[in-house]
Amino acid sequence: MARSTTAPSPTPSSTDRLRVLALSGGGFLGLYTATVLAGLEARAGRPLGRCFGMLAGTSIGGLLGMALAFEVPMRVVVELMLNHGSRVFSHRPLPHGAVSRLLDLSRSVTGPKYGGRELREALRSVLGERRLGEALHPLVIPAVDVLACRSKVFKTPHGQVQESDAELPIVDVVMAACAAPAYFPSVRVGERLYADGGLFAVAPDQIALHEAQHFLEIPPERVSMLSVGTATARYRPREGVEDPQAGAVGWLSEGRLILTMLSVQQQHVQAMMEDRLGSRYLRLDAEWPADAGLGIDVATPQAAEVLQGLARETLAGLDDARLVPFLDERRARAP
Repeated sequence: MARSTTAPSPTPSSTDRLRVLALSGGGFLGLYTATVLAGLEARAGRPLGRCFGMLAGTSIGGLLGMALAFEVPMRVVVELMLNHGSRVFSHRPLPHGAVSRLLDLSRSVTGPKYGGRELREALRSVLGERRLGEALHPLVIPAVDVLACRSKVFKTPHGQVQESDAELPIVDVVMAACAAPAYFPSVRVGERLYADGGLFAVAPDQIALHEAQHFLEIPPERVSMLSVGTATARYRPREGVEDPQAGAVGWLSEGRLILTMLSVQQQHVQAMMEDRLGSRYLRLDAEWPADAGLGIDVATPQAAEVLQGLARETLAGLDDARLVPFLDERRARAP
């Protein structure tokens, strides 16, 4: 871990308030998240990162959080996903039928399904060669140290953090955050090898709250949090797969295992955060649309249309009275 060359910001006092934005993981399903964020940014009338004292993101949420931390317009990120999604992920629709499912599964049997080169090039086009310590807003991104089998949280210099990852290239950090096993190769950052933090924290809400309480010394009662999901609320597998004897093919076909993990982790974290923060916690997500052909690596025009449509529905149904405290000009004190 590189020692920060930037002095940490002054420690907030226990009377400070902190607004947090937490972004869940989910591969190309993050187009939903990005579209929601673009709509919120338009409502705010300024870079959305300025509305929050801390950003947290897992996997694709880490990519979006990094963009917000450097004030890359969310509409630019949406266009990036639309233009590069089918090259980063798959241009094929969700497989149907036994043969097509087996062929799809075979693509990740002997190695990662995708190489990651296209994702790295797309990230460089908008994030450049900057380093994490140059971020304009505090950020935490979970990952997994593959060789040590330990959790890792990449973070900017802030609060009581004596060591940070300030010198790490931001593209390397995002690639590590998005390195979902079997989908993308693990990523070497510095001397360590990392994989997707979604293995333990699909929704980074609790990580952000711990960061605020432990490192910034801001008690939970002074934290408010806006959390955005990836359209997996109430996910249900396709009819006909409720086989109690299902094996690897049954669980891995059509992304059933990974989508179940995404959905239940986000549901569980939401329930706990609502218990801890009460009305200061606002979760935005869409219900999983049945038979829409969505998946974490399905980046077809049809999938993109569905995800953006769900985002527009979410934005249209927002309760302004609950949303305004997260977007108004009276910014909570940033660490």
